[in-house]
Amino acid sequence: RELEYFLCDDVESILYLANLGSIPLHVWASRVGSLERPDWCILDLDPKDAPFAHVVQLARAIHRLCQRIELPCFAKTSGGTGLHILIPLAGQLTHAEARSLAQLLAQVIVRDDPQLATLTRTVARRAGRVYLDCMQNGHGKTIAGPFSARAVAGARVSMPLRWSEVNARLDPAAFTIKTALAR
Repeated sequence: RELEYFLCDDVESILYLANLGSIPLHVWASRVGSLERPDWCILDLDPKDAPFAHVVQLARAIHRLCQRIELPCFAKTSGGTGLHILIPLAGQLTHAEARSLAQLLAQVIVRDDPQLATLTRTVARRAGRVYLDCMQNGHGKTIAGPFSARAVAGARVSMPLRWSEVNARLDPAAFTIKTALAR
């Protein structure tokens, strides 16, 4: 099917979307000039029934793994209950290659900590483990953009984080439309 997207690349466009009440703003991993070459690879840590403390543990494990292989990565809240780990690609991979990279990293994490992490998509079969979602990598896949409000209780915001903030004190509910401007 054919879909149309809004290209937002200036303040006026952002204001137009805000005036429409667009919540949240979802972004592609690639740019208009190179749609088949994503700027990032994402690992979406989805806890569902798992404790958020496990999300933090796994995010830090991904960070350590990426450090060991000299791969930069960044964290942000999803605006929901999980975290997004983004790996810059600078358009060096295709979407399929980005998904393969995410799957490989996730498999290592699951192998090292199968009590906390899973690659099982079905919530009922996760047994309280955090789902490492690699399927958000692909042509046309989107994620909540950084600083984007989400349509959830408390008006949470998808907030970029420093790795020093990804710790036991991290509370995704603390990042809302009321607190986001202070950052």
